[in-house]
Parts: sequence; C-alpha cells; structure tokens
Amino acid sequence: MKAQTLRHLIIALLMLTGIFHLAVAMLGAEGRALPLTIFGFIFLGLSFYVRADVKDGSKNNSRNAIVATIIACTAGLGIGGTSYAQAGGSAALPIMFLIDIVIIAAGAWWLMKTGKKA
Repeated sequence: MKAQTLRHLIIALLMLTGIFHLAVAMLGAEGRALPLTIFGFIFLGLSFYVRADVKDGSKNNSRNAIVATIIACTAGLGIGGTSYAQAGGSAALPIMFLIDIVIIAAGAWWLMKTGKKA
C-alpha cells in the first residue's frame, strides 16, 4: 500500500471514529459523555491536521501529524480500555478500540514507508 493511500485511510478512520465517539456520547454514554466528546473532537481535528499536509520540517511534511495521531489513539485506547475493563459499557466501545488499533497500525506502517525525519 502506498504512503498516500495509508494517509487517506488514516484520515477516513479518524473522521469515522470522531463522529462515532460524538454519536455515542450524544446517545447516552452513562458517565462517559465528556471523555467521548473530547476524544471525538480530538480525532476530528487530527483528521484535518493529517489531511493538511503541513510543513513540519520532515521530508514528507506529515510526520508530526501522524505521530500525534498515534499518540492520541494510544491514549484513547489506554483511557477507554481501562474504563471499559473496570465498568463495562456499550458494545460500541470495542468497535472504537478496534478502529484505534487499525489507525495506530496504519500510522506505524506509514512512518516505516516514508522513512526517518529529514
């Protein structure tokens, strides 16, 4: 898979999970509405950041956006996973965790394909 295709996949998944987080928060997330809303907006913002192809000093101009995405998804998995393991919750949460894992894997693959920072 080409680096640009991976980037487009990451953008689409970030938008999907951002909207999914907001929808679950609005439909009654029993005490989890605030964190779901925050992560929903973070993921939507990151989708635009990755799409912007910003000039961050790296040879491919998107490295910082992809790294920020991996960090945010890892944090979401850690925080959400801990909460889910302790208190259970909606069937939507494992789906969100799966999307986060796919985004992290695609981001890592993108980083490997594009090489080190210039």
